[in-house]
Amino acid sequence: MTTKLTLNEALDIVRAPKHTLVLCHKNPDPDTLGSAFGLKHILEHFGSRVDVACCDKPSAKFSFITGGACTELKNEEYERIIAVDVASPMQLGELSCFSDRVDLIIDHHAMNTRFAPYYEDLGASCAEIIFSMYKELGIKMPKHFFECIYAGMSGDTGGFRYSNVTTRSMEYGAEVISHGIDHAEINRIIFDSRTLGEIKAQKLTFEKMELLCDGALAVIMFTNEMKDEISIGDEDISDIVNSIRSIEGVLVAVSLKQSQKDPHKFSVSSRSNCDIDVSAVCVQLGGGGHVRASGATVVSPDPVSAFNTCIPLFEKAVKDYKDKSNG
Repeated sequence: MTTKLTLNEALDIVRAPKHTLVLCHKNPDPDTLGSAFGLKHILEHFGSRVDVACCDKPSAKFSFITGGACTELKNEEYERIIAVDVASPMQLGELSCFSDRVDLIIDHHAMNTRFAPYYEDLGASCAEIIFSMYKELGIKMPKHFFECIYAGMSGDTGGFRYSNVTTRSMEYGAEVISHGIDHAEINRIIFDSRTLGEIKAQKLTFEKMELLCDGALAVIMFTNEMKDEISIGDEDISDIVNSIRSIEGVLVAVSLKQSQKDPHKFSVSSRSNCDIDVSAVCVQLGGGGHVRASGATVVSPDPVSAFNTCIPLFEKAVKDYKDKSNG
């Protein structure tokens, strides 16, 4: 049984100066990156040497968070490993081999598998937890720390628009903005800026997507063949599910992305625009996450098999919801 830590116990770990590896989840988004690099600032304040690693390359537009720092694993021995915004070893992808060496998990997912000693706060974002740590420690941080925290909070709340937003989210957001960050520019980069590869991916997505359940379920299968067709990488489709989520009438959006590193692995991302619990579906696929945003990884011999493994489960969830709503 893993240990649930108090905030003070987690901070005792953070204060100790050690050579530290901070792990992000695969398909890195602003929250896992902002939390990791925000924590990096805190750890370095207490004298730690820190590297941040992710199995997938972040989108180039998030360089304002990473500062161009390498997020690839270095061939070094680490005294301590911390995972941020990671709900299960599966979310570490190729770095899941480090899961049994993790000394601390900092996470906000209700579906966390608690595979190592953990500090848990079921807030709107993991970045809120890092900011809570900063406030408890009472230390001074550079401007970049607050940019990282704002990026994480805004990213996981849709610019403070999603139903997971709480009064604490708004209060923290206001406090972070008071440190002189350009919050409008951060939101522009996250929500309104697209790399050329992302634009090409969006175009192909709208050409290839399927609308099922009378338009209530939007699905895109992005194969390696499709990536090669338009010369893009995995980082260009990391957020593709939100493109089809925005279609009028869609209750649930699902993307399946074939891995370039292992063609038999398919990353599933799902989003819900209503009370359909997509995390319950993803749990059936070995994943999990939030009620309205969840994911999983499935192993299948080909894209058709992956589609047939996953999509009927989402179709059932949508059908059950519609039957209940009409009942």
